Amino acid sequence: MNVRHTLICFLLLTLRDGNSGLTNAQRLDRTETEGGNITVGCSFTFSGGKKILCQGKCEARNILVETTGDSAQRGRYSIRYLEGYFPESETVLYVSITKLTKSDAGRYQCGLEDRPFPVFDSYQDFEIRVTDAPTSSKPEVTPRPFPTSSPSASPLTPTQSLSSVPSSASPERTTQPQQGQTASDGPGVVLYVRLTLVVMVIVLSASVLIFCRKRARKPRG
Repeated sequence: MNVRHTLICFLLLTLRDGNSGLTNAQRLDRTETEGGNITVGCSFTFSGGKKILCQGKCEARNILVETTGDSAQRGRYSIRYLEGYFPESETVLYVSITKLTKSDAGRYQCGLEDRPFPVFDSYQDFEIRVTDAPTSSKPEVTPRPFPTSSPSASPLTPTQSLSSVPSSASPERTTQPQQGQTASDGPGVVLYVRLTLVVMVIVLSASVLIFCRKRARKPRG
């Protein structure tokens, strides 16, 4: 009877999924820079009802996220469950933490609970190390100050407005008075010409008349 009990206990301990038998090379420890994201895959031989992620030992006050479904998220923490089929494939519980901070460094546990027998509840330990984020080595570029005033944007003064008018407009302005002056002088010139012609006609007529009278007065021989 004692031998049978011993064999049963040995079998149960062998089938249990905990990481007590893992060597240092097989540990799930991860190192990531501050501000980055990290995902750890916890492998188990058998499936479980409740999936859980804890900071430190899995106690009530240390639980970060838990679910009886296949996935869950709570703030920066999330878990995703992929059920395997023993002995063909393992069951994997992926746990993720985003936007890592220095306070995230430390020991964690991921586990499967609520199995048919409490003795099969399994946990795997891992450690997260958070390093300083790399500093940028790019030189700082000091932007040049904008000019306080721009010649093209300054308002035009009355003098500038007049002087900025194209020179081609000046002849037009001077031509208009000349045209008006020519138009006003036209009637006077025409009248002067007419009077001159009238006087010439009168003078010629008078000359012809005088010539004719003188010729009429001469006695005929």
